[in-house]
Amino acid sequence: MGEQMNGAGQANKTSGPDGSGQMDRTSQTDKTAPSEMSADFKEQLRRTNETNAFMRHNHIRAVKLSDIGARVEAVINGDSLNAMQGIHGGLMFIMAETAAGLAVRNDGRKYVTLDSSFRFISSAAGSVPRLAAESLITKRGRTVCFCRSQVLEPVSGKILAEGEFTFYCLDAAV
Repeated sequence: MGEQMNGAGQANKTSGPDGSGQMDRTSQTDKTAPSEMSADFKEQLRRTNETNAFMRHNHIRAVKLSDIGARVEAVINGDSLNAMQGIHGGLMFIMAETAAGLAVRNDGRKYVTLDSSFRFISSAAGSVPRLAAESLITKRGRTVCFCRSQVLEPVSGKILAEGEFTFYCLDAAV
């Protein structure tokens, strides 16, 4: 099932024509090319890429941000591989969580991850040059925000993993 945003800022589940379960990326972050992003979103991407040492260490870059989602990409190298020379599942998880965290922080507030659920769908060969993770905000409340993320091979669109993330807003009025 894919997801599209409705007027209330919540995702609607949709079934793609091929039944692949992919998110409908035409209605989210891919629709907002970096040249079309607001100046605030461009600044958030720049600041994130320059100051987040964890992302830099793992070769992850924030590439897209919109009102409803985000996309990060990682360059795959020897540090990204597990003992079987496949892409490490931990890298896929942190890419998905990083994209979700970037998406929820698009309102300028601070969040921490409360909960996550993550599934590995397909393995990725270590020869894949890069991976992408896309996240979509499915519901934003006053203190809690929910996201759904997918990790995929950007060229083929093959989904490798997916998960849901729940974030708590530290800046919410008590």
